[in-house]
Amino acid sequence: MWPWEHLVFGYVLYSVLNGLVWGRPINDGTGLALAVATQLPDLVDKPLSWTFGLVATGYGPAHSLLVAGPVALGVAAVLWTRGRTRVAVAALVGYGSHLFADVLALRANGPNVARTLWPLIPQAPYESDLGFFERFTEYFGTFLLQMMHTENVGLVLGYLAIFLVVAVRWVMDGMPGIRWARRNVQFAE
Repeated sequence: MWPWEHLVFGYVLYSVLNGLVWGRPINDGTGLALAVATQLPDLVDKPLSWTFGLVATGYGPAHSLLVAGPVALGVAAVLWTRGRTRVAVAALVGYGSHLFADVLALRANGPNVARTLWPLIPQAPYESDLGFFERFTEYFGTFLLQMMHTENVGLVLGYLAIFLVVAVRWVMDGMPGIRWARRNVQFAE
């Protein structure tokens, strides 16, 4: 999945949970924890593979329930004991949604639980040895070409509709992150 897809999936899951459990808008700190957690497995494993060659594919220790699972639970436990319950839940939902979405990534030949069981079940190595930017460019170029095919118009419209619905949900949640950005990002005049 693409980073924005992981973010959208994790955001929807957490937003619904937040509404059911707390019934309050998502605050900036919780929104930031959620956003980072939805990206963290790829921020660790893609460079480990694509740049440093330490794992065979972009599914390594940060995608592994055996390695990252206990670490994520430990971080959440520390946050929880410090009274940061909503941040802890957001981090777990964000991280867990990333792993769950990668298991379900139907675009990539159907569900694949093995992606989350590194090192017990290693993934087959890539056929070509590309660096981070070359591999990203190859994948993103393929994605853009698929999105521009006329037979995929329905898929593209559905894709855009999902993002529109999530944007509406984000506005209804109080646009978490905007307040933080206004406070912390100063534009040169």
